[in-house]
Amino acid sequence: MKRTKLWTSLALPFLVASAAIVSAPAAGAATTGASACTHPAWSNKDAGYGYVSGSSAPLRTGPSADCPTTATVYSARLYYHCYVVNSAGNTWTHARIDGTQINGWIYDGNLSNSGALKAC
Repeated sequence: MKRTKLWTSLALPFLVASAAIVSAPAAGAATTGASACTHPAWSNKDAGYGYVSGSSAPLRTGPSADCPTTATVYSARLYYHCYVVNSAGNTWTHARIDGTQINGWIYDGNLSNSGALKAC
């Protein structure tokens, strides 16, 4: 009986610490920031184009405000490829900036004509 109690008293702190180490990433794994940035497949299905409706808008690596910005679009023409609906229910268009090879995702609310008409 003494050995069992001794083993339990020695092992319990280790088990508790191990459980905390294993569960800590799960607790911090909320879908915010870069971890919420998805990269859905896209292809050039839409022949449309448009412009930013305001003074500027970010072109991002994925269809979410949590994704990094690849470029800021001002008055350049954007050639549309296709659109997706993200996890928040917002539509985003994959587009290329005219005269460049720079492409990425732009929120349809930032576009003068609501973005691409063809789904990715």
